[in-house]
Amino acid sequence: MYVSCLDFYAPEALDKVSPPEPWTKEYDILCKRERRKYVKWVNKVLQSHKALALDGFRIYFDLTKSSRQSIDKWLQYAIDRKVQRLELNLLEHGMFRHRSPDCYTLPVGFLGLRCGKSSDVGNPRAVIDFKSLKALSLKSVNVSGEVLEFFIYNCKFLERLVVHDSGDLITFKVSGPCVALKHLEICYCNNLKCLNVCSVNLVSLKTTRAQKLLLKSVPMLANVYANGLYHDIVGDVLPRLSCCLSTLEVLALGFFYNEATQLKVWRSELPQLTTLKQLILNISARGGKSLLRLVSLIRAAPNLEKLVIKLNWVEEINRRRRKLKKAVNYPFHHLKVFELSGYYGRTCDLELIKYFVENAISLEKIIIDPRKPCGFERLLMDWEIKEHKVARAHAKERLKGLISSHVELVIS
Repeated sequence: MYVSCLDFYAPEALDKVSPPEPWTKEYDILCKRERRKYVKWVNKVLQSHKALALDGFRIYFDLTKSSRQSIDKWLQYAIDRKVQRLELNLLEHGMFRHRSPDCYTLPVGFLGLRCGKSSDVGNPRAVIDFKSLKALSLKSVNVSGEVLEFFIYNCKFLERLVVHDSGDLITFKVSGPCVALKHLEICYCNNLKCLNVCSVNLVSLKTTRAQKLLLKSVPMLANVYANGLYHDIVGDVLPRLSCCLSTLEVLALGFFYNEATQLKVWRSELPQLTTLKQLILNISARGGKSLLRLVSLIRAAPNLEKLVIKLNWVEEINRRRRKLKKAVNYPFHHLKVFELSGYYGRTCDLELIKYFVENAISLEKIIIDPRKPCGFERLLMDWEIKEHKVARAHAKERLKGLISSHVELVIS
């Protein structure tokens, strides 16, 4: 009754509302019933809760604007107790965005704003005091740029802001050295036309709309995640990061991989990322063709210490054998850790591992993870658990003779 962190995450209930094939009327009835049960559960807990302050408050369930009154009350409850970390994750089935008209909308009345007008930013008449906030995360919640700017400029301790799947976010500007924000994450907001970040001491930035990014004077920016179409990474995304390439220590890129794409062009166009210590490649791929063309991209970071490749195959697993291909040898003098997620024992997986075993001179550890990269929490299906077990056994068998004894092999 006196805990300072309330985390309303219900994985079993979310598993029940996973969408069936085909969609049925009975499924809609099930969703409505589970939503009512979830709302009742949260209300019951809050009625008996006695703590006067909250460090954290998280709502994590498939909810829509139909639960607006309850969500409004929960928000008020958390803010009244000067919550420091607030999260609303209302994704459909815990995984997908709701249609924007169905999404819960953050009420501007809480902020004292008049329909989210930008003229009100910095001139708060808030009904509730949000100033204790240090971290705010909103997923599948409609929120405008003006409302987000209210939080940025009126919450002097707000260091982390996460917004996913907001249909109302069109433009958003963060500027000024007095802003406390250190970590900004704006993802899957498909209506976003402009994300302007200027003269702030941002440390990390993640966006899936990098083509809409305007970045200037961010001297502390060391960690960036960006994704886009494959050919856009060099032609559009990286040029937008040009002002911080000399300070980057961690860079994550997400794209769809096609072996036919001429990655050797990347090598000639990419700047040398001399300060980069960690490179993360989130790759969607089809088929079992070679991934060795990625080496041309990885070579742009000569001082790399950790390389993480996360593979998301968009078709069923295929372990057909073929002859191993080779890429031009290139010594990685500083690479100590190589991690491969989404390993299934395909020939292309083995090619990558073999290449870095032979070319990473200072390699100390290889981490193999058969789990498919996932951006959300969920329970695994029985067939997934079985497949992971098969992949782990395959890795132990195939990699034992491939990796030298001085390199630690970790199969997670």
